[in-house]
Amino acid sequence: MMNTKVAILSCPSYDPELVYQALKEGVELAGGLDVAGKKVLLKPNIVFDAAPEKAVCTHPVFLGAAIRLVRELGASHIMAGDSPGLQGRNFRAPLSGLGEAAAANGAQWVDFTQAKAEVSSPQGRAMKKFSLTQAAAEADLIINLPKLKTHQLMYYTGAIKNLFGLVPSAAKSAFHVRFPTRNSLARALVDLNLALPRVYHLMDAIVAMEGPGPGSGDPKQLGLVLASSNALAMDIGASTILGYPPLRLPTNREALERGFWLKGPEEIEYPALKPAECRVSGFTKIPLKRSSSQLLEFILPHSLRNLKDRGEPGPQINRHRCVCCGDCADICASRAMDITGDPPWLRIDYKQCIRCFCCHEICPIGAIDIVKGAKNQAP
Repeated sequence: MMNTKVAILSCPSYDPELVYQALKEGVELAGGLDVAGKKVLLKPNIVFDAAPEKAVCTHPVFLGAAIRLVRELGASHIMAGDSPGLQGRNFRAPLSGLGEAAAANGAQWVDFTQAKAEVSSPQGRAMKKFSLTQAAAEADLIINLPKLKTHQLMYYTGAIKNLFGLVPSAAKSAFHVRFPTRNSLARALVDLNLALPRVYHLMDAIVAMEGPGPGSGDPKQLGLVLASSNALAMDIGASTILGYPPLRLPTNREALERGFWLKGPEEIEYPALKPAECRVSGFTKIPLKRSSSQLLEFILPHSLRNLKDRGEPGPQINRHRCVCCGDCADICASRAMDITGDPPWLRIDYKQCIRCFCCHEICPIGAIDIVKGAKNQAP
């Protein structure tokens, strides 16, 4: 039977020794971590390279403490890396400090774009095969280091969602065209997790992100560290802390249906703090849709689904902030964005837009808002 323990511990700051001790105790309480003699890949969360105080990325101190712990537990070789949506070759995450933290603690920083490996998911419902960074296939164990945040499309991002970064760079945006709804993308994400059974999870919830995450929200002090070998159990516990009904979240609901991680939330053991003891008052969440029905996804004609989509919140360019860098147009898999005119301005083709919110996620200066009745505003 899979271990269902989730250790939730207090950690008030990013003091390196405090973080290390919290991780060490969390791993022990959650059932231990066997890395002796193994090749390990640590996978932080880097939506885009941003300074640690913005809470966009896993904190570099958290990565450094995880590397220290894995090394002291006897790992033979330690790699670290991630694949943001617009990562180029030789990306080393200089602004977030994650590349430097890896080097300072003796880990090899891996370029996820240099080589790819085909990984099968025999139990997959949406996908049976994934093309991932070669490091994911080479590692004996993946240590997943998600940052606790909200997410405009999926409401919440944690252990299950963070492994999407193993798909190299801009290849991720094609998933949003193939799986344009929350429920369909959740199926693909769960399929990916089933293809990677050798994963352990350490969550950075010391400073989380609330509001319009995962890239444009606001830092929120929670002072917590989570440890578990069970991705779904961790995500149920973490989303409960934020005040979400955990089984209303698409990835949690889809993963529970598979029966691989848990038969029900009642199986989860919390050997330290309980989620109810840590629940955050006033945490700004992404509002849940009133219905999680599959009707619009599978039954209604495409034209009616498009009509319904126009009533949903969409991306809108903030003209006062936008500098026309083009990152959003580059990441847009549906080719719904382009720079036009003189002087140049960014335009969205809302008939093409699938509302995956990758543009909002990737914008380095927060110049894309998600609003109802979104429209182009020419200069």
